[in-house]
Amino acid sequence: MNRYAVIMAGGIGERFWPRSRQNLPKQFLPLLGDRSLLQQSCERIQNLVPPENILVVTGREHLSLAREQLPHLPETNFLAEPQGRNTAPCIGLAAVYLRHRDPDGVMLVFPADHLVQGREDFTGCMEKALKLASSTDSLIAIGIIPTRPETGYGYIEREEEAFPGKPPAYPVRRFVEKPDYHNAVQYLHSGRYLWNSGIFAWKVGLILEKMQKHLPDLYRGLVKIASGIGTVEEQNILESIFPSLPGISVDYGVMEKETNLLVVQGDFGWDDLGSWSALAECFPKDEAQTVGVGQHVGIDTTGCLVYGENSLIATLGISNLVIVQEKDVVMVCSKERAQEVKKLVQKIKERGMTQYL
Repeated sequence: MNRYAVIMAGGIGERFWPRSRQNLPKQFLPLLGDRSLLQQSCERIQNLVPPENILVVTGREHLSLAREQLPHLPETNFLAEPQGRNTAPCIGLAAVYLRHRDPDGVMLVFPADHLVQGREDFTGCMEKALKLASSTDSLIAIGIIPTRPETGYGYIEREEEAFPGKPPAYPVRRFVEKPDYHNAVQYLHSGRYLWNSGIFAWKVGLILEKMQKHLPDLYRGLVKIASGIGTVEEQNILESIFPSLPGISVDYGVMEKETNLLVVQGDFGWDDLGSWSALAECFPKDEAQTVGVGQHVGIDTTGCLVYGENSLIATLGISNLVIVQEKDVVMVCSKERAQEVKKLVQKIKERGMTQYL
């Protein structure tokens, strides 16, 4: 019962605009199936962690929405970030609450908005990670066997020798930033590199110890927040301290600086769904390699994603485009630049057209 899961459900999903909006971000949308990505994430771990031990960290403005989508979780298991500060503060916040509740706890941490296709293989991989986290003083990462020379993901280089048992686990040689295409091809062919999934497991006390070592400013702020847990000043302290915490990812802030790391090798049909072009790979394609979601009629339309809400979208003589119609917005971009949709969002903000965000 000292196992806990922390679902990171913050962010506003700007790369999925205009489907993802400030009041209804990507993780709360049913992009794949009839359940939201958050709901699917919670269902995925039901055989690993009981509902009372699942924590959800989300933005303050989305707290009621998260509770509405996951009514079977205790209300006190939802933590609201006053302001998004990246994954290290998010994980640190959950860790100090868990330390207050169970100093001997082991936590599994993962984002709410990923795709996982192989539920059984996922469960086996997480089980291995939790057991390693419980029995060692190592930070545990989940690495995914790469299927293509992906330049949009970070990588983990593993050592050659695996620990006994399946799925295999290895000591980590290093974390690697997003590579260029040439290096991504080399990583793919070497067999030693895994995609960094952003899923981790560790003892609650251990991750806080590593934050104290590598991110002392962050840790000092977390200690102040922890001092208010369970008191009448809890919310006021959180509101005053959290926005001032350094905004840094746990990868940059801790994992890349640590030497005692293990990686469990996962092979369960994973994708971080980081862009519209990534989402297109999750749907069946027609003979012209085009995905149509909603009402679409096309002639000579090749390699496109056409995603509509209620209106008919008709296309003629186009290729490699993303077309998304959602309420009062139509967004069109090349598939190659789908990762840059957040630049459009920023441009719209600058023009004061916030009603479209």
